[in-house]
Amino acid sequence: MVRDTIGNVKERLIVVGRRLGGDDALIAHLRGRYPAWAVTACDTYLSAIVEAAQGDVRAVLAQVEPTTPRMVEAVAGLREAAGPRARLILCCAPESEPLAREALEGGADDYVLDPIEDRELDEAVAYPRVDENTLRLTDAPAASMNELKSLGSVLSAMHDAPQELLARSACLIRLALSSRGAMIVVDGASATEGETVTRPVLTAALTDSGGKVVGQISVGESSRGPYTAGDAEKLSHYAAVISHVLEAASLHRRCQTLAVTDECSGLPNRRFLLEQLNEILRRAVLEHFPVTLLLFDVDDFKQYNDRFGHDAGDEIIRAVGELFRSRCREHDVVTRFGGDEFAVVFWDAEGPRTAGSKLPESALSVVDRFKHDLRSHRFARVGQPGEATITISGGLATYPWDASSREALIRRADEALLAAKRAGKNRVLLIGEAER
Repeated sequence: MVRDTIGNVKERLIVVGRRLGGDDALIAHLRGRYPAWAVTACDTYLSAIVEAAQGDVRAVLAQVEPTTPRMVEAVAGLREAAGPRARLILCCAPESEPLAREALEGGADDYVLDPIEDRELDEAVAYPRVDENTLRLTDAPAASMNELKSLGSVLSAMHDAPQELLARSACLIRLALSSRGAMIVVDGASATEGETVTRPVLTAALTDSGGKVVGQISVGESSRGPYTAGDAEKLSHYAAVISHVLEAASLHRRCQTLAVTDECSGLPNRRFLLEQLNEILRRAVLEHFPVTLLLFDVDDFKQYNDRFGHDAGDEIIRAVGELFRSRCREHDVVTRFGGDEFAVVFWDAEGPRTAGSKLPESALSVVDRFKHDLRSHRFARVGQPGEATITISGGLATYPWDASSREALIRRADEALLAAKRAGKNRVLLIGEAER
């Protein structure tokens, strides 16, 4: 039983698995992010079940590992020990997602993909978080209610585009100092609120956590008379606040990029595909355009890994991703779906590819050109030239004719992929239609 500083029993977050539980940096991060909870690490499901049986469990984060025997039963035991009130969340690598979906049958509430995104985990474990807009400056010169509202606007823009964050920060500075104009410059980007500041009256440096200067705030003339020492002090305080916000926003963007990027291929991953497909289908409903999903994988991929080694397998994954990406339009979404499987979303952001072209016919033409590239590509790690021929099998499904939702579209494209495999591989089929 763990108590807080005033003697109240703290609820617990139990982290399960050799990789998660043994990651000291992750455990420290979770303790900092969830200060109201006591975070406990367990190497195995068995030790976690014993730990959870002691009570006071608010959430469990459990690693899905292919080596864990009888995963569904292990999850069910953990659910029973933690109790119905606790949130039981599974964490898995993208390639282990099918195992995670199966393990949900043991009573888990949801699963997240590794690397874990903070906001996604917050939602999954239902951690009560204070609204950032309620934060206030401490040990700083007095701030008006309008300043605090503007500061809340800056904090709420931390996850928006960098330019929007700079614009709101400039607005805050101009309001706080009653200036005619305020300008913020950071790493070559700038934002101005009010009059252009050509001759700054007050300036303040923006720094990173290491003290390196990364930008500057420049303030023009005051609209209410000369600035005071208190104004200069206020600018210094706001510069410190904005420096922290900018650095946190930059870190968040880097983490977001890592969370949706496949390390091996460099392509967006399954999480990104699901998010983008949702958004594209939402637009398709409003704007009445078709969306074609292609799922494909590398034929007999395992044999290349077994015969030539995993470096050769990685080379194939990278080359396949690069070759297909080079054949698509910029707005088409090319992703590594998991393992040796890829997913591509074809859609017309600004009308058809060429006059008269239609989906999925235009998608099939891209596939044909890609397959030609694949036949002529030389793989340095896959034996001698001509020793191995890399081929793919795939399936296509199109909204709105084949499916009306994201899940249904993925399922229908997967059915076509399986049909292509059964038909002898090295082909791409439209769902419900004959082999091309």
